[in-house]
Amino acid sequence: MPRKPIIPRCDLSALYHLERADPRPLYVQLADQLERAIRDGALGPGERLPSARSLAAALSTTPVTVHQAFQRLRSRGLAASRVGSGTYVAGSRPAAAASAGLAAHVSLDRREPPAALFPADVIRQIMDRILDDEGGEAFAYGDPGGDRDLKEVLSGDLVEAGFGLSGRDLVVFSGAQQALSLLFRAHLQRGDWVVVERPTYPGVLRLLQQAGARVEAVDVGPDGPDPERLAQVLDMRPVRLVYSLPVYHNPTGLCWSVECKRRVAELCAARGVVLVEDDALSGVDFGHGRPRALAACAPACRNVVYVRSFSMILMPGFRLGYCLAPRELANTLKRAKEEADLLTSGFFQRVLCRFISEGHMRRHLTLIEPYYRDLFAQATAAAAAILAPAGFTLTPGVGGPSLWGRLPEGVPGGLFGRHCIREGVGVVPGESYSLDQSTADGVGLAFSRLHPEAWEEGLRRVARAADAARREARAGQAGR
Repeated sequence: MPRKPIIPRCDLSALYHLERADPRPLYVQLADQLERAIRDGALGPGERLPSARSLAAALSTTPVTVHQAFQRLRSRGLAASRVGSGTYVAGSRPAAAASAGLAAHVSLDRREPPAALFPADVIRQIMDRILDDEGGEAFAYGDPGGDRDLKEVLSGDLVEAGFGLSGRDLVVFSGAQQALSLLFRAHLQRGDWVVVERPTYPGVLRLLQQAGARVEAVDVGPDGPDPERLAQVLDMRPVRLVYSLPVYHNPTGLCWSVECKRRVAELCAARGVVLVEDDALSGVDFGHGRPRALAACAPACRNVVYVRSFSMILMPGFRLGYCLAPRELANTLKRAKEEADLLTSGFFQRVLCRFISEGHMRRHLTLIEPYYRDLFAQATAAAAAILAPAGFTLTPGVGGPSLWGRLPEGVPGGLFGRHCIREGVGVVPGESYSLDQSTADGVGLAFSRLHPEAWEEGLRRVARAADAARREARAGQAGR
């Protein structure tokens, strides 16, 4: 019987191939081929898989596709990854891989996407074409309110999503953070009342403090904040603005119900209160469908200010976002932006315009959705398996890059934070998510940048930190 020819391991394109005509996603094709190689013995236990970059180059695809294939293998128990070492066939690992181990410090406090998801190759091609077409003009000053072509593309997407644009204008900013900062400066005076959810995004609390606002918090529940409680606050305080995170709330990962979105919008409209919706991920399905933005669920409520960021779905370093606001307020924001930094990079705006208009954004979302869906499912399952037995109470979110949990009973937040440092794990302390220490018994845990093994190790360190903090607290009480 003739022997099979030996294919050099470096010839990756001969070992694996992708068929564009195949209805299966590319990452599924690659995962199936790798699985066959593992089950047939062509790839043995402990053998290191090719790097995502080299395999992507050989197959004329992107590292995202390869990472998704590796993720599929890990979910089936066929592969395991180690930070700084690579991905290996499940089983005994070589000594070099075993000794690499996990990092001395595991960061569970960073929500940004991993660099492997960035569509760098497509972006580079678009940049080259713009420079070929425009030369030095690509870096000339433009409209402070945003590139006209980009605004037309964004407006078209908003109309398709069900937004009402009548009487509203769109302003482009250097990220959502700048939009919120200028909005608070332009619309609020020192001493004005603002309502936020509890817990809420720490960055916005810092901005409100800088603006001199007084803050009232309403607890967020599984369907969003209680509209009746919000109505009580609006009747009790002369509220000027309500800040909200209705889709994949930061940090809980909850989504407001459609009824809650409409009811809150109606309450604010009836009282003339500006309702700010901060949105970063409504275009992504984490396994429960793609939630609609509040502004799309209540398109007739013209006091809604919709702030959109591209940091989580594209590349955070782009620093691009926009705001859809009532025309008078939009004009105020344009003037405030001119005073702040004159304009956002026109070159990057034109890159984003082509990325969206040429269909790359839709294709990019179809690539990152399976990755995020699998990662979220694994992250929540691991947290339930590791933290729940340790006494943590986890909020059952439906998506997003992070989880929110309450510390076990008898664990002081301050001691817990110090023991996290000793265990070598970074978390966002609960006190960061409110201004009155009412969330000090919570903790924010982000997983979007981590391999499942690193996430699980980080959770184990969090559980050990809580246990050590509890024991120290009890010892302190006994010594009094």
